[in-house]
Amino acid sequence: MTKLAQTLGLTEFQTEIVATVRQFVDKEIIPSAQELEHADRYPQAIVDAMKDMGLFGLMIPEEYGGLGESLLTYALCVEELARGWMSVSGVINTHFIVAYMIRQHGTDEQKRHHLPRMATGESRGAFSMSEPELGSDVAAIRTRAKSNGDGTYTIDGQKMWLTNGGSSTLVAALVRTDEGADKPHRNLTAFLVEKPSGFGEVAPGLVIPGKLDKLGYKGIDTTELIFDGYQANATDILGEAPGQGFFQMMDGVEVGRVNVSARACGVGIRAFELAVRYAQQRSTFGKPIAEHQAIAFQLAEM
Repeated sequence: MTKLAQTLGLTEFQTEIVATVRQFVDKEIIPSAQELEHADRYPQAIVDAMKDMGLFGLMIPEEYGGLGESLLTYALCVEELARGWMSVSGVINTHFIVAYMIRQHGTDEQKRHHLPRMATGESRGAFSMSEPELGSDVAAIRTRAKSNGDGTYTIDGQKMWLTNGGSSTLVAALVRTDEGADKPHRNLTAFLVEKPSGFGEVAPGLVIPGKLDKLGYKGIDTTELIFDGYQANATDILGEAPGQGFFQMMDGVEVGRVNVSARACGVGIRAFELAVRYAQQRSTFGKPIAEHQAIAFQLAEM
């Protein structure tokens, strides 16, 4: 590994994890990434292998069956995954956003119920904040959860851009509730919605219409989510305190931003690796191959 891709001060365990992921990427992801990308096919075999490696429990505390690793370790692993194929890093992004939100804001019962299954990859998380025509104005969301007065809620509305929408089994969905607060964002509540994976009406009143066609970011399933009279319980509210959803979601988004930043680094490192290989194979702009190699390796050692 070049200095370009090194981080100083890692523990032996962190170094071992990152090296294992890098070997996995070289062996299992890079050889099949182009085919999967062009076919827009979900990388099920890769995801299954990631589950076996324990990557879905990377940042989940050990008491819940995870590895209890740091955000730094997570970022380095994401960097390696994106080096192979950026879509794979998206498979774990929303999963860890949801796991982090439950870890930070969930009740003890919610942690005991969700985190052990998320650590093994048996339960997979998706994050639902956006809506059609909403843009970045999160406080203006229209999907609404109406209290029925008996500890249940009826949810109606349409959510958009769910990464892992079809393959996930747990969705953290931000909806509007009637809290009577003057500020709109204080009337938002995060619900933990359990569902089976798949498309169509996956639960009464809950529809995942199908994959959205995208110009890039292929393979991973990006979907809508439609609530049509979906029945939720008060215990499904993250932390069981309505009106806190905006703050909980914004906290989770910070983990997502780390993932996206690490992806950019991974893609950049792979591009640099290919540039070095290109310099080794041929001469361009009239310079000898050896000169290109020297320049490339000098940059790699910076």
